[in-house]
Amino acid sequence: MRSITELADFREPLLMAQNTGHRLMLVLAMAEERGITQAQQLTHLGSSGLWVDVQEIDPAELIDHQHITAAQASQYLGTSNQYVIYNAYRGFNASAFCALSGTIMAGGVLILLTPPTSQWHKNFDSQLQAYGQSASDAHSYFIQWWQQQWQHHRAVFVLHDTWCENQQQVKTTRWQSLPNLLKISKQLEPTRQQQSLITQLVTVYNQQSAMLVTIDAHRGRGKSTCLGWLIKFIGKDPKHGPIVVTAPSKRALGPMVQTAAPQIVNFYALDALLHLRPKAGLVIVDEAAAIPLPQLIKLINHYDVVVLSSTQDGYEGSGQGYRLKLPRIISSLGRTNKAMTLTEPMRWQANDPLEEFIRSSFLCDVKMPSTVQGFLSDSEPPLTYTQLTGETLAENNDLLRQVYPLLMLAHYQTTPQDLRLLLDHPQHKIHLCHVGDHLVGLAWVAEEGNLDAALAQDIALGKRRIKGHLLAQILAQQAGFTVACEMRSWRIQRLVVLPGLQGKGFGSALLKQIYGLAEDAQVDFIGASFSASADTLRFWRANNFLPAWLGLRADAATGFNSVQVMRPISLGAKELIGPLTCHLRDYLNFGKGMWFASVDDETWQDIYSACSQAAITALNAQHQQRLLTLLAKGQAGFSGPLYLLYQQLHDEKDKQMVKNAAQNNTHKGLQRSVRHLALALSLLELPSNQ
Repeated sequence: MRSITELADFREPLLMAQNTGHRLMLVLAMAEERGITQAQQLTHLGSSGLWVDVQEIDPAELIDHQHITAAQASQYLGTSNQYVIYNAYRGFNASAFCALSGTIMAGGVLILLTPPTSQWHKNFDSQLQAYGQSASDAHSYFIQWWQQQWQHHRAVFVLHDTWCENQQQVKTTRWQSLPNLLKISKQLEPTRQQQSLITQLVTVYNQQSAMLVTIDAHRGRGKSTCLGWLIKFIGKDPKHGPIVVTAPSKRALGPMVQTAAPQIVNFYALDALLHLRPKAGLVIVDEAAAIPLPQLIKLINHYDVVVLSSTQDGYEGSGQGYRLKLPRIISSLGRTNKAMTLTEPMRWQANDPLEEFIRSSFLCDVKMPSTVQGFLSDSEPPLTYTQLTGETLAENNDLLRQVYPLLMLAHYQTTPQDLRLLLDHPQHKIHLCHVGDHLVGLAWVAEEGNLDAALAQDIALGKRRIKGHLLAQILAQQAGFTVACEMRSWRIQRLVVLPGLQGKGFGSALLKQIYGLAEDAQVDFIGASFSASADTLRFWRANNFLPAWLGLRADAATGFNSVQVMRPISLGAKELIGPLTCHLRDYLNFGKGMWFASVDDETWQDIYSACSQAAITALNAQHQQRLLTLLAKGQAGFSGPLYLLYQQLHDEKDKQMVKNAAQNNTHKGLQRSVRHLALALSLLELPSNQ
């Protein structure tokens, strides 16, 4: 990091970066209005710029620049910009920031607007507010930790403001625009490495033998651009059938569309492709790591030649699960696989300081701790456990670099924003399990619930939805048991053991430790929410967790329905289990033929058997009335109580309407009609204490 006191000091390093095709980051650490003014001076001759979360300037002042919110970042990943200006005053979404850095061209600048460096960590932004912090004691340990990563890094320049005593004393910045800032871009052509990849893909297309091609590369290497050139070349003579493209979002295919022209990219949304199964000589799956693995398997089984293109960058959440599971899937399918990669950056030159800074400072390149089998012996030291806060982790960088890769292993979509959540959320803890000096496993635990009765009822009715409290809100909104929001609960967000040590009891031992701590803290229950696969469910059932609810739809990224499990601790939570599992059993019976097609038979039977064993004979009248009143007057939890309404109706037309609504449970008109049916039964008002 290099500190500068005026914008003119940035001219020389920027000129050097442009001459070498590299990129830099400039932090404008000052009052917001002053920072925007400085950014405008730097960018007013820029050919392209992306202003993020900046509402204070007139877009007409910078005609070729675009203004977006951080939430729109994913829509702009295929663009190329000379500048990205990110305003971190109201919020700092680390994932959006990292992803947008990949849109900056060689010689460009990532400009970050922040409060003065000594004050930024106390800035009460939207993230800290969402984490439950208050303005009076706001504190971001993540910001403090990340600022330390700036130190001594050649990519980072910080312009500090020295004018705060008297704004009238501010000197006019001596900024002179660089003469070679605007360059006419030459016609885009493939690099030697890209041309080699295209040639190999053309050969694969012409041979038409069953082949799965995987293309893996960091962002900015031109994967989509190459695939566009492939479409353009083959489109002139598609003798074996057209190339079909699918992706999580059509918006991200901009580079592919550009290089494929004048050929048209033959795009199908994934569900349409699986349903229609059009003829294709080759199928391209762009950003394949974001596609559910079961759906990838269906594509691979149906089409002879499939190309899976995915981005390696952890900050896009494209995930460890894909890379860990795909080789085993390919092997099980008996499909020939050709692995390809692109290493040369396309938008910037090799050894780019900004890319290295982003990857290192957000722990994108941390390595998984090695599994040392030798320390597991008959005389092995006992397991030891540690409970840590985000503050503690932020102060111990070595330990954080051990913890974070395990968290990435535990979930296929771990992003820098998860890192901020971990370090800044006061209700989140990390539980570590060591054997001697070796970290063998961990759990990320969120404290949830403990909400007042009025808020809990509003949540159950769908009038309110608050950040966090995932399990408590599912049990209140979807299952209809409002009291779950009033109870204190711990949700285990992630639980992971080193791959080489799984199946040896470390995960169960850690769960036992967490349960004991929850007992001591007088927590009502602990639980978890995860993808409903037979292996995962079997583990939780072996540790005395009961199914509490099953989601209606398969997750877009995993292809599995989510299942919620809980293990009661308090008397109140134990009394809740009977009616909750009874409700789940009857909900499953009613919806089996309509809602749960993606749940395999083994998983279904495990969930159904477990809830049937724990369930009471039938819900009492009071519970039934509460659930039906939620259906009649609520704005959420539509599907859960439908079976109760169906049982109480006598008119066959009304019963058929309920069936139709169940099969089309997002149809607003049918929902209104069914809620009117529930109201017509003259249900009593909900008791104030549910």
